[in-house]
Amino acid sequence: MARSHSTLFPSEVPPAGRKVFTRRNFLAGLGLLAGAGALAPVLRRAQGPSAASIEAGRPLLGTWVRIVARHPDRDHATRAVERAFAAVNDVDAQMSVHRADSELSRLNRAAGLGPVRVSPALLDVVEQACACARRSGGLYDPTVLPLMTLYGFYGPGRTNLPSTAEVDRALAAVAFEDVQVDRGAGTIALARRGMGLDLGSIGKGWAVDRAAAALRAEGVTSGLVDAGGNVYGLGVPEDGAEGWSVALFHPRTGRTERVFSLRDAAVATSANNERFRTIAGHRLGHIFDAKRGTPADGHVSVSVLARTGVESDQMSTTAFLLGVSRFRGWPGSLDALFL
Repeated sequence: MARSHSTLFPSEVPPAGRKVFTRRNFLAGLGLLAGAGALAPVLRRAQGPSAASIEAGRPLLGTWVRIVARHPDRDHATRAVERAFAAVNDVDAQMSVHRADSELSRLNRAAGLGPVRVSPALLDVVEQACACARRSGGLYDPTVLPLMTLYGFYGPGRTNLPSTAEVDRALAAVAFEDVQVDRGAGTIALARRGMGLDLGSIGKGWAVDRAAAALRAEGVTSGLVDAGGNVYGLGVPEDGAEGWSVALFHPRTGRTERVFSLRDAAVATSANNERFRTIAGHRLGHIFDAKRGTPADGHVSVSVLARTGVESDQMSTTAFLLGVSRFRGWPGSLDALFL
């Protein structure tokens, strides 16, 4: 994805197909619907000189990223927002499957050719993704890129459903066990040709955490980061508040199902209602069961509350695949809502 620019408090145009709210509506209390169309920050404009606030949004990570920073000094808040976006840009350069020049794309092109030296960040994320895959029994698997490509989510689309033979060939390249992480050498190797990592189930959460860390590094103790529905609330939006209110909407009816209060916590939603393909009359979502090689469709959406963006992002996908009973008691989950 190409680098983008924006102004602060812009009259921004969200990505095509995204529901638009005016800046006036946003400041009145309703945030931009993001990600799976299920989460929206409910922001209030606090009063007084101690509540100077900067808000900005940009297209990054294949989605729409919005960052809010509150600080007594408006210029300081502006610098914090820019530093947070720089952190997200760094993650985009490392982990975007949409960018041919990203570290992840370079690693995928080297599948079967030996180890590739990568950044510590990519080492951490891939290691965490593989650990989650192991815990899920392989139902969740970050090496699903061959399946995503087969079903037309990347590259040229298709008009007919994949045959059983095509799915079997793609599944042969889906194997988190064949991802070799060498922390001492700082390398990752994908053991076989045709393998490929897709970190869409964890990369946005990592970016959210890096952006929040950047805000903290600038002395901001009140802010919000929303990366396509992966939302982290830093501190509280105003004195006396319990946290940042994030409304969960039903993806189909638009009805408010729950309002999460985020105070140094994150929530993410996984759903198939926005990112999907229609092939031969079949609507297919982007969350794949790595055992069967087919899109999962057991739920409309799943939202998970956790202490970090990485945990909420990865767990929402895992919960979508595992279902209520198998996900119950998953370490790190503070709350989960299945629809």
